[in-house]
Amino acid sequence: MSSYNGHLYCDSSGTPTHSQVNGYPRHEVQVQIPRRTPELLHQSNAFLVNGNQLVYGDENRYPSNSRLPLLPPQVHANPLPPTQAQTATNGYALPAPSVSLAQIAVPSFDSQMVLLALAEEYFTAAFGQSSGAEVHEREKDINVYYKLTATGLGCLDAVLRQGRLSPVLEARTRLRYASVLFHETENYMEAEEALSQGILLCDRHRFHDLKYNMQHLLTHVMFATNPRASVKFLDGVIKDVEAYRHAAWVYAFRFLRATLSLNIASAPETLIAINQFRAVSTLADHNGDNVIAATASILEAMTCLRRSNSADNIEQAQRALAAARSSQLDPAFQRVPQLASMMHFVDISCSLQQIDPTQAKLKLDTMHSMLDAMTYSNNWTSDGIVRVSLGEHTAQSLPESSQTPTGVLQVDSSGAVCVSLNWLPKDDIYALGYLLSGAVVLHRNAMDGQKAEQYLHEAKRLIGATPHLEMGPLTLLEPRYLWQRTLLCQVQIHLIFALCARTSWATAKEELSLLKQYAADLPEPQLAPVSIFIHYLDAMLQQATGDLASALTIFQSSIFALPTSPSNAHTSFALQLQHDLSLLAALNTLLIIRSPTHPKHSHFYALLSQLEPLALANPSQNIHAAYHLLRALSPTSTTSDTAPGIVKTKQYLQSTLQAAKHTANNQLMCITLNFMSWKFFRGVVGEQAEKSARASLQLAKKGKDSLWIGVANGKLAETLDKQGKGEEADAVRREGLEVAGKMPGSMQREVDGVADRDEEADTIPVA
Repeated sequence: MSSYNGHLYCDSSGTPTHSQVNGYPRHEVQVQIPRRTPELLHQSNAFLVNGNQLVYGDENRYPSNSRLPLLPPQVHANPLPPTQAQTATNGYALPAPSVSLAQIAVPSFDSQMVLLALAEEYFTAAFGQSSGAEVHEREKDINVYYKLTATGLGCLDAVLRQGRLSPVLEARTRLRYASVLFHETENYMEAEEALSQGILLCDRHRFHDLKYNMQHLLTHVMFATNPRASVKFLDGVIKDVEAYRHAAWVYAFRFLRATLSLNIASAPETLIAINQFRAVSTLADHNGDNVIAATASILEAMTCLRRSNSADNIEQAQRALAAARSSQLDPAFQRVPQLASMMHFVDISCSLQQIDPTQAKLKLDTMHSMLDAMTYSNNWTSDGIVRVSLGEHTAQSLPESSQTPTGVLQVDSSGAVCVSLNWLPKDDIYALGYLLSGAVVLHRNAMDGQKAEQYLHEAKRLIGATPHLEMGPLTLLEPRYLWQRTLLCQVQIHLIFALCARTSWATAKEELSLLKQYAADLPEPQLAPVSIFIHYLDAMLQQATGDLASALTIFQSSIFALPTSPSNAHTSFALQLQHDLSLLAALNTLLIIRSPTHPKHSHFYALLSQLEPLALANPSQNIHAAYHLLRALSPTSTTSDTAPGIVKTKQYLQSTLQAAKHTANNQLMCITLNFMSWKFFRGVVGEQAEKSARASLQLAKKGKDSLWIGVANGKLAETLDKQGKGEEADAVRREGLEVAGKMPGSMQREVDGVADRDEEADTIPVA
């Protein structure tokens, strides 16, 4: 058989054949070529088939069994003049009379099948241009991408305009056309019109599955232009599907309803999303769809944490996780590693929000065991699609099998019907796992051989400085690209905090510069939370290296304006983050202006009073501890109380130590013990004073905090001098000066232990 790119085949059989191209039938037309005797080879006029056009060819120089050249008409070598009989058909020269018309099979060319196949070829070529990150950087490739996509859409539009398609093929073509229009263009009206016509077609022919797919896509199209109308339309669809008792599609549409509510991002809609997940879980439990019920419970827990980090919401999240764990031994659940990892991530996040490092560490070990066991599982998906299988009863109740390539319901390799949900691919899940691991052990980073930094660097390695994505539609890759950039920024933020905790200021500044580069690509919604962290870290590094004026300018900027009311159970997670960083900025401001010699010291007590209700109402125990420490550090430790200052100071310090011990905050304990040693044992000769100074130094060394190592060395040297241990005091003082010599010059003046010049102000020398 001889063939060429027109998909038309020539042999002696004359039998048309069909095959499949991208899911559509393709015609392969075979044309009979009569074998000629040698005496007929002198005839130069012969038919050749090229696509659906007829052209001339000169076969004098070629044997009859070879492939003939495809030449334009002007290339012929002296054709014989046609006779009257030869020009009887469309003016073309016919073969010699010895070849009858019956021996020539005119090709039956189905242009619609070819156009459908060409459309998929164009889409495949466009989506295979490059990864989202690379295409985004090359304007030429973007132009090629859109040209190929537009050409594919043109092919589908031509097919739909011609008509004459079978109903099921027309419905699938309309769904494909609207899907590409929605994802690749802004022609929402055309997409909505195509889907509306497709839904009517499916109603006439009872294509329930295709109809639900179209309604699912139509909801997305409407949400892009009118979110409220989209939600109202979807509520009506859910009622209709429930009336038909198509449980699988009830799950799909309720999951979609929850997703849209979370995208609206308001407190009432967040509550609606939680109720949707609970409705799915209840129905799934009734139908025996254990994996669907577990998925809904996990998503409910995640939404509760997103709602706020209040104790009530954390408790609701933990109850939902407990319901999900009841299905974790189900074989169908174990075949979906994304669900197991999601459940562990949410569980660890609950402990992080509660600031319970002991429980968080236990949960972290369990998560590591799960991820290690699932590393080489074949159930991971590269596209991030989570396929949640339905129970046997629900699958049998479907109106028809869902095998549409773009369908919400799909059939997996084992033949089970699944609801497809879009989440994260394997590499992103492991990167997120490393980020959570770093966050859990961050408070022990210096003591554990910088294990937190190792986790965070591994997360950066998986993401990459320039995230690489699988090939696919550009509009679907861009959100994943932004997610990876956001994740990279979060990893970088935690890494900078880890470096600052062990006073590695130079490296922290380098990482902050990288963070600013990563954040430059983020749009405003993703940039806002990262931007406030950048400002806070910048000011913190300025303060740590002695540039107090620059730090104070940033801390007192409008971005860190204190909230007008305290946090409560309805404060959203994003707003709570803003509140927390504003409170930390105010606490650092108090540290800077606390000295009576500072020009802005007059604002100290007013700011401290303004901060009190906000700090004490905050759910974070670390902020409570930091506020109590500031009250103890203030020149007077009383407000309107008649109790002596020393009593209030001890109360504040006791509250600080209790909270710091509960949260394993080594830095706060180190500062508190140093202050207690200076406040209560300054100039005291005795064993207790020496023990206090040594405990402070030991805790500072444990945290590898060079600043407080220098301060503690100075205090211990002073105590040893008072007790007549001059030789040991000199050795301790030299050690302190050696540590101080490695710090910025502006930080070295207060770490030699001679801080009594501030004694009148009753303040601890804090650089």
